[in-house]
Amino acid sequence: MSETPASTPVRRTAATVGAAVVVAAVVTVVTPRVFVSTVSMRPRMGLGPGIVNGHPLEQLVTVKLFVSTYTVVLLAVLAGTYARLYRELPNRFTLSLLAFTAALLLYALTSSPLVSLTLGYRGSGLGPFTFLPDLFAAVAVTVLFYESSV
Repeated sequence: MSETPASTPVRRTAATVGAAVVVAAVVTVVTPRVFVSTVSMRPRMGLGPGIVNGHPLEQLVTVKLFVSTYTVVLLAVLAGTYARLYRELPNRFTLSLLAFTAALLLYALTSSPLVSLTLGYRGSGLGPFTFLPDLFAAVAVTVLFYESSV
């Protein structure tokens, strides 16, 4: 059975989203175990309890970690797609797409709780607003990736 032209972008998007979900799940499961032994020995910094203290905000930070990792993975793949496209078709529009994706990638990296935990800072207690912006960014990146796969 031959593939329709629309099925290739859908399959590629589904495969990439699936891989991003797996990577995000692995990072989300492994990170607390790593930081229990390393972060708990550091002096406390930041405004509130962190991911390793069993605080109710732990679940929100865990969701934020998952969503931000998913977003980082998808943006990295999208940046690779745009870089390849720019090599094939060097113009201002594709360069702008590459720059936009790089900016979103930096946002996703710097908003990840993994970065703050690595630097010794703990959660600030913002409730669901801890992960909602990343959730919206993840949806936007998924749509942008699908549109770029055509």
